[in-house]
Order: sequence, then C-alpha cells, then structure tokens
Amino acid sequence: MRSIKLPSWIERLAGLTPQSAPPHVFLLEPDRLAYGRCRSPQKSGESFVLEAFEAVELPPELFAPGLLGGPARDEEALHNALRSLLARLPSPPPRASLVLPDAWLRLAFAETNELPGDEAARTQMMRWLLKRVVPFRVDELRVRGVEVASLAGQEQPLRLLLGFALEELLAQMERLFADEKVRLGRVVNVSQALLAALLGDSGGGVTGLALVQDDGYTLLFAHGGEPVLHRYKASEAGLPLDARRRLVQRDLKLTRTFLEEHLPQTSLDRVLLLATDEQRGAAWAEWLEESLGAPVQGLDASHLAPLGFATSARSWLDVAPVLGASRQEVA
Repeated sequence: MRSIKLPSWIERLAGLTPQSAPPHVFLLEPDRLAYGRCRSPQKSGESFVLEAFEAVELPPELFAPGLLGGPARDEEALHNALRSLLARLPSPPPRASLVLPDAWLRLAFAETNELPGDEAARTQMMRWLLKRVVPFRVDELRVRGVEVASLAGQEQPLRLLLGFALEELLAQMERLFADEKVRLGRVVNVSQALLAALLGDSGGGVTGLALVQDDGYTLLFAHGGEPVLHRYKASEAGLPLDARRRLVQRDLKLTRTFLEEHLPQTSLDRVLLLATDEQRGAAWAEWLEESLGAPVQGLDASHLAPLGFATSARSWLDVAPVLGASRQEVA
C-alpha cells in the first residue's frame, strides 16, 4: 500500500469494500447537502478540474442531536432533499464518496500486537481497542481501521487509525442513496478531506491543521501526508474567552508534548488555521503559536493542490473537501 503516492490512511473508514475511483463526492452538513464532481488529471502536471457543484438546504434541526450526531428525524425530508439535488445532475452517479462533519465521523489511534485475518474477528478486535480510548458505546458504532506508521516509543508493533461513526446514521445514508441507485463508497470527515487537498508537506516535517467551528474544533497533525494525531473537541457553550483559552492551551501543550516524544527528530513546520469567525481565528492564531511554537498560517486556496473550474466559480472553501475526497480516490 505504501508504494503508491497517496498514503495508506486514505482507505475508506466506513462503508463497503474499497473500490477504485468515482469522481463524485457528496458533502453532508447539518443544514446542507452538496454534490461535487472533480475530473482527475489526465497527465502529469495537470490540475484536477471541478466539473460540477450543486447544493440544497436541509430543514432546521433535521438530525437528532448527540455527541456523534444522529440520524435524520424526518427521513422523508432528507430523501426529498437528496432527490432534489440529484435532479440537478444529468444522471445519478453510480458510486460516490461521502464527506461528513468531524463531529459525526471521529478518528482515534490504537496499538496492537497483531490483527486477525478474519474480517469478523478483526472488527471485534478494533471495537475492543476503540472501547479503551473513547467514551462511547462501541456497540452502536461502525468501526473501520487501517494500519499507519509506527511512532517512537510505541509499545506494540502495529499502530491503527480507527474511524468510527454511528451505525444508524451511516446505514440511513447508505439506504437513502441506494434507493436512488447511488452506492456510497469511501466515507471521510472534513479534516481528512482537507488534509488530502493540501499541496503536500511543507518541508519534510509535521504539518498541523486546526479547524475551529462554532460547535467545536479539530486538531490534525500529519507527517508524510499521513495523520499521526487527531483530536476533536466539542465547544463548551457560553464559556468565557479566558476559560476557553486555558482549556485550549492545555490541550495544545499536551499535543506538543506528544509530538516531541513520539516524533523527536521531526519539527512542526507549520500549522494551517481555518476558523469560521474572524475574531475567534485571531485568538486561536495567538494560542497556537504560543503553545506549539510553530508558525501559523491562515488556510486558503494557495495551500491546496491546483484545481481548475469547468463550472461557475465557487468559494474555495466550498469545494476543498470535494478536491480532497477526489484526490483520495486516485488509485
């Protein structure tokens, strides 16, 4: 797997058997369902090309609340939105990727001595490993995993990147798409998609990605294009700024300690910051630089792999997850 240009973590973390590359990507958000289609480069040096992008709004509070999100409470409303979106396309795509919010599809790391060859036994082991590191009822989750590079000081030989989400939510989405003759393949979250959309390593060191949204924040650190640390934290509603700063900086200092211990010969080259609020972003830039000791850059289109447009221009932020999911699909 590591002989190809893209790293091993791009294997789909939820869904059916891995397949080669459909250029179609759906993005599900609490208030929006979008579709994008990227054409892969035809030869070396060419860009991906965004050939289509469409979006429909979803009814307010459509999805059940929960730490990992929840299924649509009005399934018919979600199905109607999907039909409306597909009606704008020349024809429904036979296969597609799905991008979910970071709060709905989480990532965790675990270590083990070996993985069983039998799929059922392997899934059972991954559930047991996940149960040790997350505070969720794993019997309600779909869990998938892929082996990633070992780290210095690791106690067991195998390190796994585990992706997990509510089984009920994933099964609902697969069922609704299947009703419209669309088979969902790879499922990733927004931060994974954005990581895959980046140009590449800044200089052989670690690249950090901080996504700060109204409902929480994600910290993703990658080396060689492969995640080495992923943390998602839900926001504490109504928490004063100073109290929030203390909590965030404590988390960041633990992150810095982890990187220094497990990647001792590798520097943190840069942290790319994307914040939904300008004032919040300014505070986070200060916290990140102070706690991590690395330069912070605002994430923008210049950090992404080249993307051309064969359709009306869209905000780079709208289409960046489509680009990332499309790059992941390249075999």
